[in-house]
Amino acid sequence: FAFKRPSTWKRPDELFISLCRPIIYMAEGLRAKSLRITAGCMLVSHLPGIFKKLSNPTSGGCKRVRRFARTLARSCINMIHDDPLLVVSNFVRAHAGRERVAVIFDLDSTLFEVSSRTQAILQKLGGLTDFKSQFETASATLRTIEVLPTDWGIKSLLTRYQTLGSAELLKQVRDFWRKHFFSSHFLDHDKIHPHADEYVRHLSALGAEIFYLTGRPQGLMRPGTVAALKKWSFPLKSETHLLMKPSTVETDEHYKTVALKQLVLNFDHLWFFENEPVIIDEVRAALPQVRIVFVDSIHSGQATPPADLPKIGPSFKGSW
Repeated sequence: FAFKRPSTWKRPDELFISLCRPIIYMAEGLRAKSLRITAGCMLVSHLPGIFKKLSNPTSGGCKRVRRFARTLARSCINMIHDDPLLVVSNFVRAHAGRERVAVIFDLDSTLFEVSSRTQAILQKLGGLTDFKSQFETASATLRTIEVLPTDWGIKSLLTRYQTLGSAELLKQVRDFWRKHFFSSHFLDHDKIHPHADEYVRHLSALGAEIFYLTGRPQGLMRPGTVAALKKWSFPLKSETHLLMKPSTVETDEHYKTVALKQLVLNFDHLWFFENEPVIIDEVRAALPQVRIVFVDSIHSGQATPPADLPKIGPSFKGSW
């Protein structure tokens, strides 16, 4: 309304700055990225009209508007460049029409949040009669245990609940968890990170070829993994676009590096979303041409998280 009725302005410079300033304040948090980009660019685009309406272009008010607008525009541009999701989206938009672009996603702790799977497995164990008779206290704890997205590993989880107990208890819990975690039976408990499905579909619509590269063992988890991708409507062009580890002996980092080497031969550009630093380190050493986005969710701690890569948290929300 203010832009349409400039005759009602008493101090146009103050009005403009008062409209813009909340954007800066609200953009301090991660969730305000889309607001900052969209609203900021919209307001900056009105500058020519505002300047024309000012009675004295050389006035102090006009200078204040120019100075503030430069700050706002610079802030918006920096935010755009700092948002890896938008960077990848824009890259696909610019290149997919004339070159082959593949975007590869890890699954666990990248697209999928797996704490609910672990929680269901441990609660199942806590309810077993044989386990209860042997470890009564631990059984009661497991039946009501809550696994957080930040929990990594069974030992640290039991320690948090002060239920670590004997080495035999830890072995039984770990063996039961490993047997069921790396199977298809509990995959329906997984949730996706916010907006992960929408973002992957968005890149596919722009022309990127989507692959899923996971350390999940193919022989044990393929049916459940395919079902989970379909359940959440992730694009799966063909089953060859789901790459799973053929052997439980091979390390994830070696398998994924070898798989990416094959994809490099068939595509002009590769983007790779991964949460595990030890995998990222090996891929970077072997394939410097692969562009990597670090998903800072949770990891094993075997390597230091990369400080020099584009990084997102466990969410794909943004202005793409």
